[in-house]
Amino acid sequence: MTTVRTAQTPSAVGETPRPSILIVDDRWQNLLATEALLKPLGADIVTAESGEAALSLVLERHFAIVLLDVQMPGMDGFETARLMKTRPSMQGVPIIFVTAISKEDHYATEAAAIGAVDYIFKPINPDILKSKVQVYLELYTQRQQILQLNATLRQSNEELERFAYVCSHDMKEPVRMMNIYAGFLAEDSAEKLDEDGRRYVQYIRDNATRLNRMIGDILNFSRVGREAIEVEAVDTRRVFDEVCAGLAGVIEAQRAKVTCGALPEMHTSPTLMRVLLQNLIGNALKFQDGRRIPEIHVSARREGKAYRFDVSDNGIGIDPAYADRIFTIFQRLHSEDEFPGTGIGLSTCRKFVRLYGGEISFISTPGEGTTFSFTLPQPARL
Repeated sequence: MTTVRTAQTPSAVGETPRPSILIVDDRWQNLLATEALLKPLGADIVTAESGEAALSLVLERHFAIVLLDVQMPGMDGFETARLMKTRPSMQGVPIIFVTAISKEDHYATEAAAIGAVDYIFKPINPDILKSKVQVYLELYTQRQQILQLNATLRQSNEELERFAYVCSHDMKEPVRMMNIYAGFLAEDSAEKLDEDGRRYVQYIRDNATRLNRMIGDILNFSRVGREAIEVEAVDTRRVFDEVCAGLAGVIEAQRAKVTCGALPEMHTSPTLMRVLLQNLIGNALKFQDGRRIPEIHVSARREGKAYRFDVSDNGIGIDPAYADRIFTIFQRLHSEDEFPGTGIGLSTCRKFVRLYGGEISFISTPGEGTTFSFTLPQPARL
C-alpha cells in the first residue's frame, strides 16, 4: 500500500517547492506513528509498505529524505536502497535506516557503503529522529534555494547578454550614418561654416567614432562566454609579436620599448591570449604622462598547473583606492580627454580569464608603474 499525505497550504508561486519525505515500513502502525511525529515539520509525507512500492514512488517524484526500514518481507531495506541509488533523482538524497535488527558494526558498515547517512535503532527516540530529519530538510531547502537562485541568475545573465548584443547591433547603423553625414557636412559645407560650426561637426564625428568603438566593445564583451573556449597549442611569443605588430604605429610614435622574456608554447585559446596581451600592452602604452620613454615588459613562468604572465610598465600607475573599480565594466579613472577609451577592456580580460579558470590582478605604484598578472591553467593531459 502507498499513501501520500500532503499539507493543506500549497507553496506560493516562485517559492521553493515543499520537500517530500518518503517513509518505508512493512508495518502500518510504524508508518502512522512516524508520520504523526514528522507532520509538524511541514513536509509532504509519502508512505510505502514495501520496497517495491517505494521504488515505484522514486520513479514518479523527488524526495528530500527517505526513512527506510531494513527488515521487510520480499525486498529488504538494503536492497531497496541499492536500487534507489541507481536513479539519477536519488543521487545525493539522504537515506536513514530505521531498524530493530542487531547493532553489530557490519550492518552499519553495509548501510554506509550503500550511501545511508544514518542508522537508527528501534525503539526510536522521537526527539532524536525528529531533529535529524529537520536538519536534512533544512539542508534540502537551502540547496533548492541555491539551485533556484543559480537558475535565475543564469537566465538573467543570458537575457542581459542578448539585450546587449541586440541593442549594440541595432545601434551600429544609425551611428555609422551619423558619422557619414557629419563627414558630408564637413566636406560640402566647409566654406559656409564658421569656426564654431566646424568645431561642432568635428565634435559630432569624434563622438560618433567613440560611440562606434564603444558599441564594438559591448558586442565583444557580450560574446565572451556565449561560445566554448577552443584550446589548442599556442606559441605565445608569436602572439606577442603579432600584437606588437598591430600596435607598431603607437610604439613608434612614443618611441616605446616593448620587450618580453622567454614566453612558453602552451595549450590555451589564441583568441584569449591575443585579447589579454592586446589590452594590457595597449593600456601600458596609453597610460603614460610623456615624461619618460614608455617601457613595457612581458614575462611568464610556470606555477604548478598554470602559467603566470606579468605585463609590467613604467606608466602613471593606479591609485590603490581604485582597486575595486579597475575591472568593472564602464568604470573609468580618467576623463576621455585625458585618456580615450570605453572602460571595457579590463572587464573583458577578467571575464575571459575567469571563464578559462584563471585569475587576473595587479600591483601598482602611482607615478612609477603597474604590473598586471594573469594565470592560465593547463590541461592535465595534452
